[in-house]
Amino acid sequence: MSIYERAYGKHFGFQDLTDGGWPEEDAMEVSTGTDAHHVDTWGSEPGWFGWTSPIEDHKYDQSEWNTIKNAVDSGQVVVASTKGGDFNNGNKVTAVTDSNRDGKIDTTSTGRNGAQSDKEQELTISDHHSYTVEAIDDNYVTLRNPWGMNTDPNNKAEPGGLIRITREDYEKYFARTDISPIP
Repeated sequence: MSIYERAYGKHFGFQDLTDGGWPEEDAMEVSTGTDAHHVDTWGSEPGWFGWTSPIEDHKYDQSEWNTIKNAVDSGQVVVASTKGGDFNNGNKVTAVTDSNRDGKIDTTSTGRNGAQSDKEQELTISDHHSYTVEAIDDNYVTLRNPWGMNTDPNNKAEPGGLIRITREDYEKYFARTDISPIP
């Protein structure tokens, strides 16, 4: 549990914060004093008599991707939640972490003090967990795990907390993205 969760619990009188809640409602709005909002992977499909039915399709449409990218680029707080993600076939992803510990993900150039460039490897995504969205481009999403590490399938920790995954993996595992302006 992070120091922020402990402080929140102490201030508001909660003894057990293990259920996590939703970042938008349970943390962002309280800590920033601003209205947060979210985008999610729930779509809709045609139903009877012209009514539509909600369906979890694990896809963000282009306007939702634009909302996420614009929020990250403008310095808003953006949190990705795996609650509701598709973990039916496991939690393994091919991803890049900050393996050379230079504070960024770069697979093409050497890191600080000539360290090797960051390498792609198989890692795991944690279910019922939240990550901060650090960067996004047309192909990848870079996240920060607040635990300060990511693990491989053998539970070996990769320190640093940064992880870059494909947009497709983001859609699969991160069913909701919460966004809050900085006050």
